[in-house]
Amino acid sequence: MNHTQVQSRPVLETPPPEPRLGLGPVGIAVRAVVAVGVLFGANFLVAGLFALLMAVPGLEGSLTENPLAATVASVLLHACVLTVTVVAVRTWMRLVERRDLRDAGWRWTRHSAGWLLLAILVAGGLVVAAIAVLPATGPVSTEADVNSASILAFGLIGIVSQAFLLQAIPEELLYRGWLLSTMRTRPVLAIAVTTLTFTVIHLASNGGQTSFAEQLIYLALPFGFSLLAVGMQLWTGSLWAAIGVHGGFHLGNTAAMLLLPQVDPVRSWIVIGALHSIVGTVLIVTALRRGRHVGPGR
Repeated sequence: MNHTQVQSRPVLETPPPEPRLGLGPVGIAVRAVVAVGVLFGANFLVAGLFALLMAVPGLEGSLTENPLAATVASVLLHACVLTVTVVAVRTWMRLVERRDLRDAGWRWTRHSAGWLLLAILVAGGLVVAAIAVLPATGPVSTEADVNSASILAFGLIGIVSQAFLLQAIPEELLYRGWLLSTMRTRPVLAIAVTTLTFTVIHLASNGGQTSFAEQLIYLALPFGFSLLAVGMQLWTGSLWAAIGVHGGFHLGNTAAMLLLPQVDPVRSWIVIGALHSIVGTVLIVTALRRGRHVGPGR
C-alpha cells in the first residue's frame, strides 16, 4: 500500500512593522527629548493639580492635621504621575514605534517579584554599605526620631510610594523600557544613550548641592545606578529588575539616613556612584559577552 507523505510548509512569521520614526541620530534625539518631556510633563501636570486642590479652603489644614489623609493624597498624586507616564508611553509605542507596551517590558510574570526584590537588595545594600564605611561627620539624623508607630508607618508608605510610583517605575519605563528596547539592535549605543540622557536630566535634581561643581559630582549617583539597572535587566530580562535598582537606591538612601551617622554628602555621592558603576559595568560586560539581549524580555 502506498503512503502519501505530506510535507508541511514552514510558517513564515510576519516581521514587525518598522517604526514611523527612524533610528538615526535625529530619531534618537527626538525620542530622548520626548522622554524628558513626558517625565517632566507628568510631574508638572500633577503638581498643577495638587496646587489647585490646595487652593480649596480648609483642605491644606486638614491634610496637615491628618497624617492618614496626607499619606493617601501623596500616594494618589504619585500614582497619577505613573498613570500619565504609562498612558503617554503606550500612545507613543502604538503610534510611532508601532509596537505594544509589553514590548517595553510592561508585563508581570511569575519571576518579576523575585527580580524586583533582588534588585532592591543589591542597590539598597550598596548604598548602605558605602555610607557605613565612610567616616562620620555627625550623629544619626534627628529625622529618625518618631513618637508614634502610626506616624512612622505613614512615613514609610510615603517613602515607598515616592521611590516607586513617582520615581522608579515611570522613569525606568521611559529609559530602561521604551528607549532601551527601541534601540536593542545596537546594544552599546542603546546603553550609552539611555544612561547619558538619564544622567543629564538629574542636573535638575535637588539633592543638597550648593554649587555647580557639586551639581556635576551629584550626577555620579544617577550614572551609577543607571548602569546597574541596565546590568540587572540584561541578566534577568525583566524591566522590574531595573525598577528594583532604582527604587532600592532611594530606599537605601532613606535607610542609611535614618539608621547611620551622617557623612560628607559629596564624598558619599562619589563612593555610592562608583560602587554602582563598577557592579553595573561588570554585569553589562559579562551579559553582553554571553549574548544577553538589550531591552526587557528575551
